[in-house]
This record gives sequence, structure tokens and C-alpha cells, in this order.
Amino acid sequence: MKKTEKLSRWLLILIVFEVLLLLYCLFFAREILIEEGLFFVLGLFSAIVLSDLLLTWTILLSFALGIVFLVAGVVYIPFHQALLLLFSFPILIGILTRIRYHLFKEIAKVKDQEPEAYADYRNRIASYGGQTNDTIQALLIHWSHEELFFQLQPREYNRTLNQINYLLTHHLKPNESLYYVSDGNFLILSSDSERDLKSDYMTVLKPQLEGLVFQGEDGVQGIQFQSGFLVVDQSNRTKYHRYKEMIRYLKRQLETDIIVEY
Repeated sequence: MKKTEKLSRWLLILIVFEVLLLLYCLFFAREILIEEGLFFVLGLFSAIVLSDLLLTWTILLSFALGIVFLVAGVVYIPFHQALLLLFSFPILIGILTRIRYHLFKEIAKVKDQEPEAYADYRNRIASYGGQTNDTIQALLIHWSHEELFFQLQPREYNRTLNQINYLLTHHLKPNESLYYVSDGNFLILSSDSERDLKSDYMTVLKPQLEGLVFQGEDGVQGIQFQSGFLVVDQSNRTKYHRYKEMIRYLKRQLETDIIVEY
């Protein structure tokens, strides 16, 4: 499912949730209508200001505090209204967190290009000549722990992703293409038999990539990368003639490319 569709789906879930909550309050819990309105305003403010990590803690703490008040018996409203107050705010924050996630992914300059990568690989396989020196090289470069960086600071995450894409694009040669295939993965496809793509990555590209930094709230932090590499030739063309098998093999290689933690 495309990110735009996911964003639209979560926006629809938010609207439905708030409409149902409003109707319930109007007919059965008018006493807490103002509180629910304040929850909505507070939830929107939190989603704009706080990071994903802090939003997660907000959900846990609000639920824990609600449980404490219920158990302590200091709530002087009907039980069904207390339950509504207990669950509505954490659920609202959870929905807003998903909307925030897909919104930042949607506004990123680097878009998911997996359909284009699929079509390109299929065309390269179809036009494969079968000569001894005919090869298709596939290099998958993964930004390690990219999801954690996104949760800490989505705007800086998008800026860093754009820097990675810019750097990789300017190292492409003729008969090579670069695609962002989601989740911090960049795929380079090459039909240049004179270039050793893996060697060039290890000696030239990787040091430059790891020279990039993430400007976090606590200062500058280095970033690391993992990679997977595959050469498709006469010996394995049948095995990797489909994009799915090729990308699955590359992702398995990422798991064996151990990074050294700082």
C-alpha cells in the first residue's frame, strides 16, 4: 500500500474516532465533553511538538495515571465515563502518532521507488544478452537503525535521507540507476561490466557516506551503513530472474553485514 493511502486511511480513522466519541459524549456523557475536547487539543499539540519516543511515553504515562486514579477511588463520575477518559486519550495519541509518521514519510523529498526498481530490473533481465562478460550488478545500501533516527527527529531524518540520496546519485555511471526502496534501503542496478560496483562502494562510497552526520537534539551523531551485493550472470540468471528473489537475497546479506557500534 502506498504511503499516501496509508496516511488517508489513518486520517479517516481519526475522523471516525472523534465523531463516534463526540456522539457518545452528547448522548451519554455530556459531563466530560469539555475534557474530551481538551484531550483532542492536547493530543494535537503533543503530536506537533514531541518526538515519537516521547509520544510513546505519553501514552504509557497517561494510561498508568488513569489506572492509579481509578484504583484509588478518587473519581466522582460514572464508571463508563471514567473508562472513556482512561482509554480515549491514549488511543487518540496512538492514532496521531501514526498520522505523524506517514505525514513525514509523505513530505520527504526521497520517495519510495520500488515499483520503478522492479520495472528496471525486469527490463535488464529481459535484455540480458547472455554473453560471457554480460552481468547485472545489484547493490543494496541500508542506513543502519534508520527507524530509530526517524523516531528521534523526523525532520532531520528526512534531511539526512536526502543527503544520502544526493551523494549516491552523483556517483552513478552510465547504465546505472539508483532507487530508494523504503526503510532506509537504496538499490543501485548496474549493467557496466567494467566497473566493480562492490569494490567501488567499499573503497569510495562507504567512507563518504559514513562521513555524513545526523544533527540530533543532543549534538552530532555519526551514521553507519550495511550492504548486500549480487552479480547476476549466466550461472545464476534463472535463479534471480525475478525482482523478488534478487531483493530478498540482498536483504539477507544485510543481516550478515555486521556493523561496529560506537
